[in-house]
Amino acid sequence: MTLQQVADAVGCTRGYIWELEMKDGQRPSAERVLLLAKTFGVTVEDLMEETPRPVHEAKPEDVAFFREYAGMTDEEKERYRQALKLMFPGRGEGDAKS
Repeated sequence: MTLQQVADAVGCTRGYIWELEMKDGQRPSAERVLLLAKTFGVTVEDLMEETPRPVHEAKPEDVAFFREYAGMTDEEKERYRQALKLMFPGRGEGDAKS
C-alpha cells in the first residue's frame, strides 16, 4: 500500500502519513488512529505498541523511493529496471557492488 493510498483511506495528506511513520513524537487524533487501524486491518493496540528500531535505518528518501516503486505496475517496474541497466552497465542482477 502506498503512502497516497493510506492518506486517501484516512483522509489526510501523503506528507502527514510520512511524518507519522518517520518522525518521533507524532500524536494523531484518536479518530485517525482508528482509521489507520482499519486501513491496515490491525487493532489500535497493535498500532500503539512500541517496536524496537533497527540498528541501520533506511534514509527517508530511500524509503520513499521503494514505496513509490512498490506502487508501480509490473510494466513500469520493468521499464525502470531497463533504464537502470542502461545507466549502470556491468551491474547485473545479483551483483553486490555498491
